[in-house]
Amino acid sequence: MMDNFVDVDSQKTFLLCSFPHSAGGSVMKKILFATLVLVSLMVCVASPAWASGLENAIAGFAAEKRGNYDEAIRFYSKAIKSGELPPETLSNVYFFRGRSWYQKGDYTKASADLTTAIESGKLSQGNLSLAYYSRGCAWVNKGNYDEAIADNTKAIEIDPRITGAYINRGNVWSYKGNDDKAIADYTKAIEINPKIARAYYNRGIAWYSKGDYDKAIGDYTKAIEINPKFADAYYGRGLAWKNKGNCGKAIADYSKAIETDPNYADAYKGLAWVMATCPEDRYRDGTRAVELAEKAWKMKKTFASLDTLAAAYAEAGRFQEAIKTQEKAITKLEQEGWTQYLSEYEERLSSYKAGKPWREK
Repeated sequence: MMDNFVDVDSQKTFLLCSFPHSAGGSVMKKILFATLVLVSLMVCVASPAWASGLENAIAGFAAEKRGNYDEAIRFYSKAIKSGELPPETLSNVYFFRGRSWYQKGDYTKASADLTTAIESGKLSQGNLSLAYYSRGCAWVNKGNYDEAIADNTKAIEIDPRITGAYINRGNVWSYKGNDDKAIADYTKAIEINPKIARAYYNRGIAWYSKGDYDKAIGDYTKAIEINPKFADAYYGRGLAWKNKGNCGKAIADYSKAIETDPNYADAYKGLAWVMATCPEDRYRDGTRAVELAEKAWKMKKTFASLDTLAAAYAEAGRFQEAIKTQEKAITKLEQEGWTQYLSEYEERLSSYKAGKPWREK
């Protein structure tokens, strides 16, 4: 059965490649190393003609560090156009500019600069692995999943301990529906660094996708132990508890997700669904469910939000509103092409027309 408040795999939206921090501490060490290369070359450079290009490169890195990516790109571009940079430094500057393009969301320009850095043949082994990993991030965001797998694999071949490449490759396997390969990659990242909360969380999603809710709960719990403010992990664990039929624990986790992130639309929706449809009377509260579902709909206008709102109206005895809302949910479902779930939505509509609230099965 479709998980009403997942919004068709919304749990996987977080899987978009996180750059550069998801690669673990080794990434930042490599970036700092590349920066030291720039600084040392500026100090040791023999020709004064190189000074302007190096100064612009270092100014670009300083701007990037401040989060001013437009300024960083401007300085990096000046450094590149100067024609004054030694080859090794030029390769690093293309990498840095590619990273800034990535942060601005221009993945085409990011991948182009990263390709130039890779093909230069002037990057150190460590920075070469990072460049492949980074370009893999760009491919993920462009939807080029096979290229992303290839680049993350290359990064791992060069540096078998680059945790971010395992995580990002696992993310792509998850998108492609290969949960077993995703789990293997997340597990490898955890073996290298058992303190990466997101690796546990991502693996939890893969276990959840396979229907192994106990293992999913275990991984979500570990992620929460590492990062008690991990709202996604509370939400994911709530989903798993809900599917195991434990409404009380699902409510507790959804509530914690909202407490941690008051703008978490899916958590409001999940909480509303349990309060509207749980088979156990003690957990249902139609009035509260309507309040939560209306808030979720305002925050995230999806067919699943409408479906939840309809269930909440029905639990509150407001069947005419439930019928109208469910009809809107069905229309939106059809418009967006998710007709494989149509029969389930129509079954709920029939229940509301018969004056019966929906109960989770």
